[in-house]
Amino acid sequence: MQRRRSSSAQTDARNGSESSTRGELLLRALTAAGAVGVGGLLVGSLAGPAASAPSPAQDVRILNYFLLLEYLQQGLYEEARVAGGLTGEMRRFAAVAGGHEREHVDTLRTVLGGDARSKPEFQFGEAVENERRFGAAAVPLEEAAAAAYIGQAANLTTKRIPMIARMVPVEARHAAWIRGIVGREPAPHAADPPQEPREVERTIERTGFVKRR
Repeated sequence: MQRRRSSSAQTDARNGSESSTRGELLLRALTAAGAVGVGGLLVGSLAGPAASAPSPAQDVRILNYFLLLEYLQQGLYEEARVAGGLTGEMRRFAAVAGGHEREHVDTLRTVLGGDARSKPEFQFGEAVENERRFGAAAVPLEEAAAAAYIGQAANLTTKRIPMIARMVPVEARHAAWIRGIVGREPAPHAADPPQEPREVERTIERTGFVKRR
């Protein structure tokens, strides 16, 4: 483990320029997509179609959509880490990815201010106690989050796109990391498709993690 950290530290300078280039490319791609009017379903509570030009009101709906996904991932990873059922690389993933998701939550809540949705109540059950079940839950959630960002980021105003552009590759790296841990191909496709909110909603519903009020 220490060897991995040392190798990572030694390559920070080189990777910094590469990450910057990837971020710039992503930002330009998202901005261009928004400029040609990318459509898609937008959400109030992950439902209801909308087809409108980017606007501050639309930003609130989309950012709250992302916030729900971040709440869900943060909650799963932090509860699993505290429960103590994870070991080795799986535990490290929960700690590192959970920290990232917590920062994402804080960022989105700060931007949304009083418009930020409240955190739902979750019931993770065996997914936070059993390593196999944790992996089975984390993979589709990370993939759904990445697909959600890809699907809706370009519908934001240009003011909000740079912030989200920095989160998209992190979610993609999480998805690749957890896929590798559970023994699945980390990058099975040359390009990942976006998902509409209703598709993401179905993924969330299948987990049963969000308590119904």
